[in-house]
Amino acid sequence: MLDTRAVGVLIVMCGLVVIGQVSAGQVEHHHTTIQLENAWARRAPSMVQGGQSGQGGGAMTTGNGAVYVTISNHGSEADALLSVSSDVATTAELHQTIKQDGKMVMRPLPKFDVPAGGKLEMKPGGYHIMLLGLKQDLKPGETIDVGLTFEKAGRMLVKALVK
Repeated sequence: MLDTRAVGVLIVMCGLVVIGQVSAGQVEHHHTTIQLENAWARRAPSMVQGGQSGQGGGAMTTGNGAVYVTISNHGSEADALLSVSSDVATTAELHQTIKQDGKMVMRPLPKFDVPAGGKLEMKPGGYHIMLLGLKQDLKPGETIDVGLTFEKAGRMLVKALVK
């Protein structure tokens, strides 16, 4: 015969394991086929105004950063990354760097498609998460939290190592 106290303790312990995983950013959506890997961040390359680099007199003007992550879709249906967020920036957007009129330019996109059985690799010079209006300095060796919201997989949290 089962002791009802033992069953109750077992249920509470299972609940604590799930709560611990969610608070550690390991899972926020059950049964997802989306996997996030190799997340890293950096301060966006700074622009200098009022003088050329190395001549002094220039003021650093950007307070932006970028996050890169590889998204793998192990499912049989395509998914889409719809939005992103991070507490370290006032705004986070989905961006793509493209060559336009002989110059490299960034443009915001409404979503990133992730094909069924495929992957989307964010990297410098391509797809990335743009962090606009940094609230803190991105220091190498630290990690930042980034929330990603998918059309089907829901919201997921990833820790990005600052390089």
